[in-house]
This record gives sequence, C-alpha cells and structure tokens, in this order.
Amino acid sequence: MERWDAIVVGAGPAGCAAAYDLATAGRAVLLLDRAEFPRHKACAGGLTRKSLRALRYSVAPVVRETVSAIVVEKRRGQSATLASRNAVCAMTVRQELDQYCLEQTLEAGAEFARAGPIAGLGRDGDDVVVKAAEVNYRARFVVGADGVHSRVRQLVYGDGPGWFRRGFALEAEVRTADGNAPDLVFDLAPVRRGYGWVFPKRDHMNVGLYTESGDEKLDRPRLVAYIGERFGEVRVGQITGQYLGFGAEHAPPAKESIFLVGDAGGFADPLTGEGIYGAIASGQAAAAAIEGELGGGSSAQRAFAELTAQLRQDLLLSASGARWFYGNPELGYRALTAPVFRGAVINAYANGTKIAALANAIRRFARVFATTAQAEM
Repeated sequence: MERWDAIVVGAGPAGCAAAYDLATAGRAVLLLDRAEFPRHKACAGGLTRKSLRALRYSVAPVVRETVSAIVVEKRRGQSATLASRNAVCAMTVRQELDQYCLEQTLEAGAEFARAGPIAGLGRDGDDVVVKAAEVNYRARFVVGADGVHSRVRQLVYGDGPGWFRRGFALEAEVRTADGNAPDLVFDLAPVRRGYGWVFPKRDHMNVGLYTESGDEKLDRPRLVAYIGERFGEVRVGQITGQYLGFGAEHAPPAKESIFLVGDAGGFADPLTGEGIYGAIASGQAAAAAIEGELGGGSSAQRAFAELTAQLRQDLLLSASGARWFYGNPELGYRALTAPVFRGAVINAYANGTKIAALANAIRRFARVFATTAQAEM
C-alpha cells in the first residue's frame, strides 16, 4: 500500500478545506469520495462573508449573485428587511461550488480517488488503514469529512453517539415565469423549530424548508404546497433532502489520529442552519493540527481541540439560542426585527462575529419586551 501523510474521506467543502491546506504545506494527501464530480447536492448555497474570508482562494467564478439584504417574515404581510451597505452573502450552486473547490484542491497537489463504502478502519503501528471495497489505503492521519451519515464516525464512535444529532432540510429549484429571482428570504412561519427560505441564483431560486427538530416532518407535498402558496404557478425542479449534523460542542475533539470535520463532526449551526463555514473552519483546523504534529510539534489531537475550541463554544451558545428562538417564534421575530438589533443581526450573520452572543441578547430583549407588553395590556 502507498502511504500518505493524510487521507481525507469526503471531497465536499470540509474535506477540500483540509486537503488543500495539507497539500499546500507539501504533504502527501489523498481525497476519497464515493461520488463522481460534479455531483448534485441539496444546499441553499449561500456563502456568508465569514465563509468567503475563510476560503484560501476566490470563488468568484461560481458566484451567481450577491445580496446585501435579508427579508425576515413571520407570516404573509408581516416582514422586515435587514439591510447592509456591503454584500451579505454570495449565492452559489453547490454542484458548481463543490466542483470548483475540488479543482483548486487538486491543483494544490492533493490526489483524488473514487472509492466505494469504507468497510473498516484498522491500525498498523502509528498508521491508520482505511479499508475500502476493493483496495486499502494507509496514512498517518485520517480526516472524516464524509457528511452527516459519516461512515468514519460510525466506525469510530458506533451507530449513535450521544453527542450527535441531526436537522433536516428539503429544497427545490424553482423558476419564475419572468425569470427574475426575488430577495433572499427567511420565513419563520411554515415550519416548527425552523424556517422556510428563498435564495436567489440569478436565473432561478432555491426554495426550501429547514428544521432543527427531529420531530417535524418535512416531505415533498409540504414543500410543493409552500412553493405554490408563495409563488403560484411556477416550474418546480428536482426536490432533494439533506440532513445537517449538529453536536460538535459536545463531541470529543478527536480519537487518536482520526478527526471528524464538517457535518460528520456536527459542525453545522443549529440556530441558522448554516454549515459551510463550520465545514471550512473545522477542515482547516484538522489540517493545521496534522501539519503541526507532522512537523514535529505537539499532539495533533490536542491541537485540534485548541483550534476548534472557540468554534465549539459558539455552537454551544447557538444551540441554546436555537432552543429559545424556535420555541418562541413570535417573540423571536419581534426582537430579531427590532430597529435596535437589525444592523447587528445582519452583520453577525454575514461576519459570524458574536452571533451566538447576539442570539442571547435578543432573548433577553424579548423577555423584557414580553413583560412590558403584558404590563401595558
């Protein structure tokens, strides 16, 4: 078996982020994925400013549109626009984004191989042996970036580790009769413990439903009905579902020389449902930790824990904010769209700075608002 410094299982944003940094550092890195790229991926495809800053290269060639305002709705006729002087989000199609990121990673020196399901993980001295259907691969480190149904996570922690939980999103590509895409919308009305969304993509829009609750049922008829209520007679394309991985805030940072990143490691944000930034940041953290140990530094396991500590803390606060916000949607909406918070909300969403702390500030504000309103009745 050829020996690699690192094997990254999964070639999405998390896997490419890890492999790119290791390859540019001169390490021998192999990307494994079951899919042939380009591949379809259910995802709203919005890259916030924090995600664009985190990437090592420009993704301008695959940006369909940029937006500088978000419309937040609670019900028909009740909405507020949160506007920014700068672009808030760059809109991409995930199929195009993933293909582009893979191309940049391969140009940096990583190698790619399609592999069937991972059958097992073994040890041989200090190395990990990745056992695939037809061939085995050997490396000093393994990064599991294989999504919410991660086979690497299952092999390391079993079928249902207590720290891991899932959200769910269902999405369709929609084309309007005039070909114009509307504003970026988050609609808090149609889903319990979640929201509906409309993301413009220049010649079409992605419309979807998201919930962070495992008890809320989202299916095709429900999404089609929602699209019909919003837009009337429109062309609805392929409908696909996608789970999101939560729980990194409670997860062990690594097990020996195996790291979990992105959805596989639960790095999606339950408050916003955004997962691309957590994927990029956790992938880069794993690469930095591995490069440090390969270069003679401290334990990669310890380094990964330190490098992801702030991200995990933010996710812990976001999980707390999500429990309150989605449990009190009326108060949450009023507080979220209050003039005192609008600028801070949109900039926190775009920049990723203090969004969890802001959620808790909104919660405190909403409690005061509710108490005052009750006293005035």
